[in-house]
Amino acid sequence: MASTAFLATTRRGVLAALAMFAATMAIAPAQDLSAVEAAAKAEGKLTLYTSSVDAETQEIVKLFEARYPFIKVEWLRLTSTTLFTRFVAESEAKTDHADVLYSGSSQLYQQRPQLFHKLTPELVPNSVKLVIPAKNPNYAVGEVLPHIVAYNTQSVTADDIRKHLGSWKDLADPRWRGQIAMVDPKISTNMVSWLMLMRETYGEEWVKGFSANQFRVVTGGPSGAQQVAAGAFQMVVPSVINHSTDIRAQGAPIALHSPEGPTHGLEMAMGLPLTAPHPNAARLYVNWKLGLEAAALLCKFGATPNVPPPPGVACPPISHRHVGSNDMITPEQQKETLTAYGIKP
Repeated sequence: MASTAFLATTRRGVLAALAMFAATMAIAPAQDLSAVEAAAKAEGKLTLYTSSVDAETQEIVKLFEARYPFIKVEWLRLTSTTLFTRFVAESEAKTDHADVLYSGSSQLYQQRPQLFHKLTPELVPNSVKLVIPAKNPNYAVGEVLPHIVAYNTQSVTADDIRKHLGSWKDLADPRWRGQIAMVDPKISTNMVSWLMLMRETYGEEWVKGFSANQFRVVTGGPSGAQQVAAGAFQMVVPSVINHSTDIRAQGAPIALHSPEGPTHGLEMAMGLPLTAPHPNAARLYVNWKLGLEAAALLCKFGATPNVPPPPGVACPPISHRHVGSNDMITPEQQKETLTAYGIKP
């Protein structure tokens, strides 16, 4: 969870940010994308702060640069919490670098919406197509990544999956004792939210059974997938499809499974900072990311874009049992949840 310093904001700081915005930002007129393109061409650069894995970001950037060859994109990948901490520190020091934030948590956009533009149709025309609404207009849900199980195909058979992992409840099946890696919930409210949902759905006896299976905490989803591929564990939970994109492409013995039950989803959140150094390039990127070209690529990755995909493109649907992540978990809720699972807060 974020620290008190991270959450704190002052009227003075907001006024300073707005003053900087008024003095330095030259955003092209509303809905005039040709003017936006001309202004973005003069800027020539865009810096993306993201928590997405590099393989996916690389493909997205490649396609965006093909569409707008006059914009060179650089990106920084960090976990959402670290990303937010860095962004806020730069904002307070007035050393802004980020043009767009794309993160697996919406916490910062909800806690400090005044740092971001309202993504109105006038500013971002494609925002009218969004399916799942954000908690406020200062960010957008760009895609949904349902939580799944990533397992080792050399040690887990199709029969194992059928008999012992039909639903999320089966994570408490003794078949998996000592074989489960779990992404560290202390690095993300998204993981704590998943634990809370599992507990609410299956009850305290399930929590005891899952804990009795002696899961081991790993530092992150990609790291967990790598350890599963190496045979250290038979599965990692909760995973999302892009945690293992790189290694599956390289032939790693990893397969993905979506158990029955509530579909807890990672909703990737996108914000446009008021103090973006390259505001027009940022505006083009956000609008493009919510368009058909980007949606088709997300479908190729196995993610679900938050806008209707192009006609004829096969795309995972948003489950009717979709449960978005609770990104506003209090420190008390996190401590109580971790303790219930035997994890030291």
